[in-house]
Amino acid sequence: MASKRENADEDNGDNGPIGHTDDDAAAGHSSSGSDDRTKEAQAPAKPEPKKDEQKKPSKLKVAWDKLGLDVMTLKMMFKGSVPPTVAIAMYQSPRVAEVYTTLGYLVAIASILGFAIMPRGKFIQHMTLNVISICFAAGLNLLALYCATQARINTTPAGQPPSVYNSSQSAVCAVWLIGQVYLINVSSLTSFGIIGSKENFADVNLDGTQFPDMPTATSFMQRLIEAFLSGFALATATHFFIFPTSSRLVVFKELAGYLQLLNGVVKTQTAYMTTLETHDPLKQQAEGAESDKKKHKKKKEIAGQSGYIWGTPASVKMEELMNKLIELHTKLHGDITPAKREFAFGKLESHDLTELWKLGRSIFLPVLGLASMINILERQAELCGWKSGDEVSQEVDENRYRQIENVHEAMKFLHKPFAQMTATLDGAFQHILLVLELVKPPKKKQEDEESKGDEAPKPGSTGFAETYKKKMDEFYNSKKRSLEDFCAQNDIQLPPDFWEASFIHPHTLTAEQEHRRERHQRQLFFVLYLEYLLWRVAKAVLNLVLFVDKRKQEGAFKRSKLIFPGSKTIYKWILSTFGQEDMSQEDSFTTDMDSGGNESLYLGQGFSKMKDPEHEPPRNAFEKLGEKARNIPRFFRSDSSAFGFRVVAATMTLGIVCYLRDTQSFFLDNRLLWSLIMIAISMNRTAGQSSFNFAMRILGTAVAMTASYVIWYIVDGKTPGVIIFLWLWMAIAFYPIFKAPKFIIVAVLSIVTSVLIVGYELQVRVLGVEVATSNGQPAYPLYILAPYRLAAVTCGILVSYIWTIFPFPISESTELRKDLAASLNLMCIFYENVHETVRSRVTGKAGSITKKGTHAYNLEKARTTIFSKLVFVLENLKTNSAFSSFQLRVGGRFPHEEYEELMSCMRRLLLWVSLASYASSDFDQVEEADAERSLWAAEFRKVIGNSANTSNQITSLLSLLASSLSNGQPLPPYLRMPESFQLVRRLEHVNPDIVSVRHVAEPEYSAFAVMQVTSQCINTDVLKLVKHVKNLVGEIDFSYRAVKSSSASSFNSSDEEEDAKSKAE
Repeated sequence: MASKRENADEDNGDNGPIGHTDDDAAAGHSSSGSDDRTKEAQAPAKPEPKKDEQKKPSKLKVAWDKLGLDVMTLKMMFKGSVPPTVAIAMYQSPRVAEVYTTLGYLVAIASILGFAIMPRGKFIQHMTLNVISICFAAGLNLLALYCATQARINTTPAGQPPSVYNSSQSAVCAVWLIGQVYLINVSSLTSFGIIGSKENFADVNLDGTQFPDMPTATSFMQRLIEAFLSGFALATATHFFIFPTSSRLVVFKELAGYLQLLNGVVKTQTAYMTTLETHDPLKQQAEGAESDKKKHKKKKEIAGQSGYIWGTPASVKMEELMNKLIELHTKLHGDITPAKREFAFGKLESHDLTELWKLGRSIFLPVLGLASMINILERQAELCGWKSGDEVSQEVDENRYRQIENVHEAMKFLHKPFAQMTATLDGAFQHILLVLELVKPPKKKQEDEESKGDEAPKPGSTGFAETYKKKMDEFYNSKKRSLEDFCAQNDIQLPPDFWEASFIHPHTLTAEQEHRRERHQRQLFFVLYLEYLLWRVAKAVLNLVLFVDKRKQEGAFKRSKLIFPGSKTIYKWILSTFGQEDMSQEDSFTTDMDSGGNESLYLGQGFSKMKDPEHEPPRNAFEKLGEKARNIPRFFRSDSSAFGFRVVAATMTLGIVCYLRDTQSFFLDNRLLWSLIMIAISMNRTAGQSSFNFAMRILGTAVAMTASYVIWYIVDGKTPGVIIFLWLWMAIAFYPIFKAPKFIIVAVLSIVTSVLIVGYELQVRVLGVEVATSNGQPAYPLYILAPYRLAAVTCGILVSYIWTIFPFPISESTELRKDLAASLNLMCIFYENVHETVRSRVTGKAGSITKKGTHAYNLEKARTTIFSKLVFVLENLKTNSAFSSFQLRVGGRFPHEEYEELMSCMRRLLLWVSLASYASSDFDQVEEADAERSLWAAEFRKVIGNSANTSNQITSLLSLLASSLSNGQPLPPYLRMPESFQLVRRLEHVNPDIVSVRHVAEPEYSAFAVMQVTSQCINTDVLKLVKHVKNLVGEIDFSYRAVKSSSASSFNSSDEEEDAKSKAE
């Protein structure tokens, strides 16, 4: 095996750790290297000491850690259980019972829907919408009741006593219920107050069929709104006085976790690179295949860990941390806005939070790029056929071992500088956390004055930033020495005047060096890619260190003060409370792109309204009025309107029973009102999510029924014991809301149902059976009432599920396809934005990114917005993909693997394009005073400026893929695939010496290496996108040939495979 590897180094292969074979460059020259440096670079990492002597934690501690029951979670569980407990206990007073009578249990339910556990900023917005929606519903229902009672009065003959049932009154109530259910489900407002409004509408329009006159209706509405507002008042008091939690506190905790995750990813990345120094993927792959063969199992892709050929245990941990980091990044992006809006008592202003989040985001992208190293290695392995599992020739096998050796050499070469820089970054992150007071400072140890003076400043001290910057500069300035080590390691001889040679005087390569120059060039670019991104991480962390030190010197952390949001922030807060914060035209390509509803800059036609092929723009007032009138049918044919009609149909399926003479008493006696309310609040637009929620709601009700039995009968129905056990149950039921959000439906429904069942029984006990049954509903004991509740909920959910799939279902599969097409469209715009950003930076026409109105500022603003939207959309795609497994399948199998691959390609493509934009920022930072540097930069910019052809091809292709996937139409034939983005070849054509390693110290050289790597990755992933979209929608084939009918299908399939192979080649 060793001989194979030695001979492989002499071959002219196409195997480096990254890159394509057609990118040539003069990557090195001849001279003798230092043997000491070579030995130091190739020295294996020292094994870590064993930790067998460490004490193993007890099983109780392990279980407790898995539950995650920290002090904050316990406080919030207690806080959430207080309002309904107080409401139930308060109702035991006869004076309170006289006020609410038969609606007392609604106080406890409303206090739960108030969600006192929310952070302050979100709670105030949530409660404001709750109160306004309930009051609006009350006023509207009074109008409905007035119409209904007038219908009864006008249809009752004079002198005849009013009967219990009146058909006209029932018909009017039914019409109002239909209109209200439709409008509230079409509404874009989302809040638990809307749930209360739905209950309000349903309750009034069903019980309103029996009100003889308006005073009776007014009395009922007064008690109903008092019950809801009392519950909201309890939730508000609990929120502000029991363990008050501000949105700022939540953001600071998330920010601490965010910084620690960033630090953890960098450290795990360095550990992963250390494991690659000795990792042999081919050996691991062979062992895995042999193991499967012995077990007589189907052969699988053996990739060591996490499905990767270059996977190790460290890569599995890194992937877990990256998933947590991305999830927290998305959450923090949504939580930072409420934190800036709230009135608070703290140390940092609202603009400080904005700056902290901005600087934190600047660390996020290069960390993602570092962690994507495994994707680059896997890409090269896939191009060389490692994952096929087929037997290969000896030459291919030798090339594979050459690749492994290249990776081993690169990792050993980077071991020491990365280990040192990672340790420095660890101290910087600790410094930030200490200065921001997000972690407690370590205990001070008594030290000698002499030793204290010799030590470097520790994290949290005054001079730490200066020391950190020196270490960062040492890492950046070590490129020349690192290049010498690299050349010595690869037996590349450097002439004595190598660093002093003229820019325009190239050192030509000999014929012997020609065979290995491409492999060395790709290996060098791979090393520069990793070094550059780690340096950018360090630079971004330095900016954050300087910012927190500046605020500390300004005295921001000395004392707390009252903090008030600005007028602009309050205006946006009010706007977001009553509508969508990102408001734009419905038919815009990028929905919700514009903040506050106004486009402050022109971003091209792709960001404006779509053209109507059937109508020209209006030219006069009459045509403009006609355009407004067209919005009416557009509204009724929208998806939200169709969903509203579905909910109306499902609601009236059971609601009609209440409006007929023969069935009205049956409806009220058997509490079918509960079923109707479940229909109104539980319907979902898509079938898969409905299936999941169907199961979760039944499970939650069944759990609540069981808990109600335990709560009531464990204390033999004694009121004090029942209230105590009910409180304990609600506190426990709040746990999934914090630790298992996937089951939040189960948690909320089990709490509400248990309060309804137990609270109603306690209400009957206080009021007496006669008063409790005065509303026409019989009183049942708990052991009958609980199954009634389960049956009513099941009935309502079943009806809503039927109307979700009838007359036709809206599947997650369809939504996933459309959302994926929308993300492709966004990616197209994002890619074009980045291309324009790079072009403007190269040509020097971008302007200052901090000056409002400049080209750079406008592009940066649009790019940041699109990036955030893409991250959010891609996260939603995961949710839709997960729910798609719950929908009922009829016909062929859903191509889940194809969609998963498409989503993976989109996530990688977003990363590569973002990294290209990120690296191009160095093009604005060239010092014109350096003549040689300016000459190199001028020659370099000539080539970059002429790279539009490939970029335009990719933009057109992404737009075509989006359109084809959105409409389900096959791709056109003879698609022209984008050519390889051959930056190296073009630069060499201008000047053979321009990519010489002598210029490795140039500030733009490393950025150029990153762009070369990312451009190749972009091309690869775009080709994969085309392949997977083609597998889903097909391709138009105009060719025809005479074949036998029996062999037509097989001929076509083989022909498609041949076409795919030829195009791939």
